[in-house]
Order: sequence, then C-alpha cells, then structure tokens
Amino acid sequence: MSIYLKHYWTLYKEFIDIFQHLTYHNIPIALLTNFYQQIDDKLKRQMENEQFQSELTIPLLEQNQIQPYFDHWMDKIKKNDDIKKEHAGKILVHYNYSRISEWTYRTLFDPAKTIIVARSRQSHLFGIPCESMDNYQKDLSEISDELVKNARQLFQKYSDHPAYGNEFFQSTFLNRIPQIVTAIHSSFQLLKKHSISFIILGTTEDVISRALAIVGAAKGIQSICLQHGILMGEEAFMPVFTTKVGVYGEYEKHWYIQRGVKEDCIAPIGHPKYDDIFRYTSKNKADFLRMLGLDPRKNEFIKKFGLNPKKITLLVITSTSIDNKRFKKLIENLATDPKFQIIIKPHPWEIGKNKLETYLELEKRFPTVKTYTAKGNILFEMLSHVDGVVSTMSTVVTESLLFQKPVFIYNFMISNRTYDYYDQLGEFVQTDPDQLYQLIREYYQSKKKRDMYRQIRRQYISTTYNDGTSGKKLMDLINRLT
Repeated sequence: MSIYLKHYWTLYKEFIDIFQHLTYHNIPIALLTNFYQQIDDKLKRQMENEQFQSELTIPLLEQNQIQPYFDHWMDKIKKNDDIKKEHAGKILVHYNYSRISEWTYRTLFDPAKTIIVARSRQSHLFGIPCESMDNYQKDLSEISDELVKNARQLFQKYSDHPAYGNEFFQSTFLNRIPQIVTAIHSSFQLLKKHSISFIILGTTEDVISRALAIVGAAKGIQSICLQHGILMGEEAFMPVFTTKVGVYGEYEKHWYIQRGVKEDCIAPIGHPKYDDIFRYTSKNKADFLRMLGLDPRKNEFIKKFGLNPKKITLLVITSTSIDNKRFKKLIENLATDPKFQIIIKPHPWEIGKNKLETYLELEKRFPTVKTYTAKGNILFEMLSHVDGVVSTMSTVVTESLLFQKPVFIYNFMISNRTYDYYDQLGEFVQTDPDQLYQLIREYYQSKKKRDMYRQIRRQYISTTYNDGTSGKKLMDLINRLT
C-alpha cells in the first residue's frame, strides 16, 4: 500500500472506533459515511507524509486486515436478535449505479418476483414494479439533532487533530448525519413492507446503497455489490458491506483477497452490462450518421468531423486527473501523422462541467482532430466503427477488448499511488506519449505487432468473467443463495 492508503485505512478504523457509540437502530452511523469524501486536499497532503503516523493512536492497519475489521462490525449488526430474518421473497435491485441494461431487466428478471428501487417516480421500470425511498421518509430531526450534537462534542475533544480538527472533515460528516439516519430508517421501512430475499447493488459508495446492504444484513438478507468500474481508487470499492461482491475477473478476485475479503464472498460473474456487447449489432454507416443527426447523402459526417474514409480513425477516451502536457504531446504526435484522424470523446464529467479547453484547443490546431461532446450514450456504436481506441485507464479499455478492437493505453494519471490494473497488456500500456505513439504506428504497419496484440488480448480475455453470460450467472447465484 502507498503511504497515503496506510494512513487512510488506519484513520478510517480509528474514526469508527471513536464514533462507534453514535448509533441508530443499533447501527454505528460512522459506518455509513463515504469516508474518503471527508478528506480535503490539505488533509490528503498531510496523510501522504510518513509523519502523519504520529497522529494516529492505533497501529497501522495492514492490507489484509482491512476487510476483517469491517466484517467484525457487520457480524455485530447481523446478530441483532430483535430483527426477524427473511428467508423468502423478491429480488430488490437498486437501479442507480447498477448499470444493468433494459434487455437484462426484461429478459432475466421476473416482474412478479422483482422490485426496483430508483429515484424515478414511475410506478414501473421495464415492466417491473418501482419504489422510491422517498416514500419511506419521515421527520427524524430530533434524532439527527441529538446525534449531531454528540458528534460535535466528540470532535471538540480532538480540536488539534489534523483530521478530526479539520473543518471540512467535521462539516462533511455532521451534514451527512441526517441523510444517514433517513437512509437507515427508509431501508428498514422498505424491507418491512416488502418480503425481500436478495438485494442487488451497483455500489456501496452512496448512503442509500450502503444502508440497504447494512440493514439487509441485519434482517438476514443476502446481497451483492456488482463491480461498477475498474479497480482504480480502492476507497471506492472497499470495504465490502454486501454478503457477495461481484468481480470482472481473476485480477479483481486476487485484489479483494489481498485486502482480507474471504474467497467465498467473491462472486466470479463479471457484470451484466458487458453482456450487451456480445449481442450488439452495429448500424450501417448511413444509419450511424442519421443517429448523429447527419445526412449521409450530403456527407454531413465528413463536413462535421472532417473524417477521411482512407485514414485510420482512432477514438480517444479521456478522463479527469491526467497530465495535460503528456496528453497534448500524444495527440500532437498522432495529429501530425497523415495516416491518422482522431475523435476525442471527453469524460461525461468533463462535458457536464464544460472542462473541454484542452480538447477544443487541439481541435482548433489540427484539422484531423475532432471532439465529440453530444449527449447520449453511443459508445458501442462508435467502437463498432473506429479502427482503434486510445484510452486512459477506463472501463472503455475492457469494452474495446470485448469488441475486439486494438486499444492503446496512456497511463498519464496524476495520483498518490500507482495503478497496475491493465499491466497484463504489457507494452500496450505506456506512460510516455512518444513511446505510445511509436507503438500505435508500429501496430498499423506491422503484422507481427498485430499478432502480438491479438495474443495478449486473448490471454487477457481468458482471465475475465465477462463472457456474455454474466446476467445468467448473477441469476444462478441468486437462485443458489435464496
């Protein structure tokens, strides 16, 4: 683990130990805060320093001790004798973040045996009854106010501490307490009204998902958290609060075991969202242009993007927190090579926040660079039409591999840790823009290099559980456990 992560997990444990007596329904509310969001840049810099260890009152938590600590708390919650355990009932799916497609809902889930929880006010989604957690709220301000008051008193005891005395750390937790109380209450009420035997979550980062997992555990309900992305920031994937955690492949399985998750808690099923790739039928080029609102008869696609059918079209996937200098150098290399033309697809967050300056500047400088910022998810259609993908560390790499597209990864992340997620792809992951450009050139010039890539891709695919049957494997798992 990095210095920061050693301090992070130890501070997290210490925080829960200090605040453990602040409970609602016998559940420590400190378990339900998304802890890493309480850490601002100032505190993060302090935690990246070895000296921060002197601020901790407990020994550093080893990597394999992370999950066992949280299992200790989950075991306590599961032993609430006053809670009636459910042994039969429906499947509850928390729609938000689950990324399960409409096809999977309509094909694999029985509407008579399924309930969807979503922000939507609709009575049904995809033919399945839909519930909103808002329907189970009530005024709990007295309880919340008392918990906030007690939490403030605890913080006052640590006013000189770099974390507990940090204003942002304090205010983030204090402001969340009413949300946590509401989420616990709503989860109990929902699970009281409906007989539920299994809960499917897409993450446990948000308070509703985590409350459903923890309250479900108190009621003896089995659950799974599907893997919602590649394992980059481990704070977003650990700890595990569900009885099972779904994983994409062997890498993830080993990753969780390293952090103390029991092997029998790991579900090797992949993710149902990738099943869509195996049955995806791309539109013909004319239909694709029409989908973009372009008229193929008038070559509007060519006019809009300046694309040349004789050039190699590369789709460039971006992200936040990447080194702009290296990214620009990579695009400059590709844009000045007459063989290539480039479509840059910014991250949705960048589009939403209008953080597009770098890409629009490159588009202005180079006629072969175009930036696609239109709303709507057409990634699969784009993947089906481009000749290759140049991507940062992203699930798009996995999707490109499943689409059998050549993918070239630039690891230009700005981070306080290293990432080895796609190391299996060998030289097709590069940290230097010039070396990656040379690799891309060589791939399209050399059959030997293309054969090497195909071999690496086959080896990678052999270690993934995303084989087009993840939805079926999920349902089989549920049937075995309920």
